[in-house]
Amino acid sequence: MRALITPRRAWCWAAVVWLAGCSTLPRPPQAVTRYDLGAPAALAALPAVALPAVALGPVQAPLLADGSTLVHYRLAYADAQVLRAYTQARWSVPPAQMVQQRLREHLTQGGRVVLSAAPGEALPSVQGRRVPVLRLALEEFSHVFTTAQDSVGWVRVRATLVDPAPQGDVLLAQRVLEVRQPASAPNAAAGVQALAQGVDVLGGALTQWLQTVSKR
Repeated sequence: MRALITPRRAWCWAAVVWLAGCSTLPRPPQAVTRYDLGAPAALAALPAVALPAVALGPVQAPLLADGSTLVHYRLAYADAQVLRAYTQARWSVPPAQMVQQRLREHLTQGGRVVLSAAPGEALPSVQGRRVPVLRLALEEFSHVFTTAQDSVGWVRVRATLVDPAPQGDVLLAQRVLEVRQPASAPNAAAGVQALAQGVDVLGGALTQWLQTVSKR
C-alpha cells in the first residue's frame, strides 16, 4: 500500500533537501588582515650635539621575495629551517619598506640629516662634502615559535657603513644587530606586535652604534 504524502510531510521533506543543499555551498573566504608597524614608540632624548649626516640606501631583504607582503613565522622547536606564512595576515607594504621608514625615523632624532642613497644616482653630499652611506640588509623578519605557546618577533639587520667613491666604496664599519622580542600570544597579531616593537628596539641600537663609529 502506497504511503500517503500529505502537504505537511512534503513541505518537511523539501525543507530537509534545501538545508542539505545549503550545507554544500562554498563558504566565503575569510578577510585578510593587513598590518603595519603602528605608531612609533617614543624616541629616547639624545644630547644636543652636532650629529654627522648620513645617507640611507634602500633596505635589502635577501630572504624575502621582492614585493611580498606575507607575514612569516618559523617553528623553531620542529623545523626551524622552514619559513611559513600566515594565510590570513599580510603587511600593508613589503617589510623592507616599512623597516626602512621606521629606522629612518630613529636615525633623524637629534637633528641628524639623513639623505637617500639610491643605486645609480649621484653620490650623496652636504655642502659639497660627500657623506657616508649606510646600507642595511634585513636578514630575518619573522615570528619564531620556540614552543607551541612561546614565541618571539625576530628582527636581524646587517648594517654596513661605507664611504662612497667613484672608484669603489671604502668600508668604514659593519655590524649585525639582532632583537628577539617576546610575543604576548601564539598568533599572528601578537607576532606582528612583537616585530614592530623589535624594530624600535633595533632602531635605538642602530642609532647608538652609528654615533660610536662616527666618533672614530
